[in-house]
Amino acid sequence: MNEVIELLKSHTSIRKFNETKITDEQVQCIVDSAMRGATAGNMMAYSIIKIRSKETLSKLAKSCDNQPFIESADLALLFVADNYKWHRFFEERNIEESFPDYKGPCISDFMLGIQDGMIAAQNAVIAAESMGIGTCYIGDIMENYEYHKELFNLPQYTMPITLIVMGNYDTKPQTRDRFDKSYVVFDDVYPSIPKEFIDKMFSKEESDNSDFAVKFYKRKIDAPFFKEMIRSINKYINEWK
Repeated sequence: MNEVIELLKSHTSIRKFNETKITDEQVQCIVDSAMRGATAGNMMAYSIIKIRSKETLSKLAKSCDNQPFIESADLALLFVADNYKWHRFFEERNIEESFPDYKGPCISDFMLGIQDGMIAAQNAVIAAESMGIGTCYIGDIMENYEYHKELFNLPQYTMPITLIVMGNYDTKPQTRDRFDKSYVVFDDVYPSIPKEFIDKMFSKEESDNSDFAVKFYKRKIDAPFFKEMIRSINKYINEWK
């Protein structure tokens, strides 16, 4: 295996950072790498907000489901699905004169913005980790629609899709097990999924905890943060409808 593959296979989230600063040169390298990610039609339908303010990180530690370690990060990058800039471009060029049906960005634009933004985010993670910088994705940034809109001055047709906190660290946790490839990687078509498939897929989890399904559902799907995420995402999506 080459160094890139070794790096990818050794990924683990870092939630404890030390005081060593990420240099400006490293930040620039991370951002430049993010912006070289694949993008639909070269539109780059996303924006990146760099966050180094401890005040803002402290606010995010609370608004992103009360995770104190966020405040200790040296850098956070907020990736925003962003159709607003192209919308403004079309408005400024009076595109509706040539295309009267234009009413603003649609749901397809929204999905492409999410794809573009997440590709850029993963590029940023790989670049950071190649320099020994720890990273952690924070999906909870999709919660608290009103608060995050105001905090980052986000206009219509934008949605924060992920927050990546970064910092140097002293100890790297062990990698966590993934599902076996036989449950994830299929040839040519999606297979039928009989009961036996599900039983085997979750056999390890249920052998360790017979109530795994109920406890996992309660911890994730039935949790207040998840219900708030659903509410906020619906409000974002409505901007594109």
